[in-house]
Parts: sequence; structure tokens; C-alpha cells
Amino acid sequence: MADVMNDDNSHCILVVDDDRYVLESVSNMLREYGFPVISCQSGEDAVEQLFKNDARLILTDIKMPGISGIELLEKIHAVYPKMPVILMTGYAELDIAISAIKKGAFDFITKPYNP
Repeated sequence: MADVMNDDNSHCILVVDDDRYVLESVSNMLREYGFPVISCQSGEDAVEQLFKNDARLILTDIKMPGISGIELLEKIHAVYPKMPVILMTGYAELDIAISAIKKGAFDFITKPYNP
């Protein structure tokens, strides 16, 4: 289920995390800075929203049930090879994040993060 709080869906940021607290926290912080945001609790929902909206940046958790952040990165880059995808990860997953950057991730943010 996507939380679309964006009157003009151009140039939006797609935020994906199965942890509702993290999803709301990141989405609200970006909105406070004036960015239009679409929030998704799953990789599957993110894929659907990506084709409905003009996302310019994807910010996604790595570990999620269903489609993981790495799988989402691969699906996005299969269609939009230059789409910037930033992965969010816990410290224990740092090696996975580094591997993801080698697969084309733009960057990664460790959680918990400092807004």
C-alpha cells in the first residue's frame, strides 16, 4: 500500500521500507524539506508506483520480505539503468551495501540514521 502525498507526482522520491516507523520518519523528513514523496512498504508496491509516477530517486531498505532492496535495485536498473537508487542498511549489512554499490546503487545510508 503506497502513501502518495504528492499533488504533482513529477520529480518525486520513492521511499521503500517494510518498517513503518522508518518509512514514516524518512518520508516526513524529506517532505519537511519540500520534496514530493511516495512511501511504499514493499518492493512489489514500489515497482507498481515506479511505473505510475515520475520518480527521480529511489531510497530503499535492503532487507524486506518479498522483493529485497537488492532485487528492487536490479528490477529498476533493468528498465531505468541511470535511476539513482540509495540503499538503507543496518551496520551488520555493510558488506551487502558495498556489493550493491558495485551492482549500480548510487549510495547507501546506515540505520539508524541521523536526519
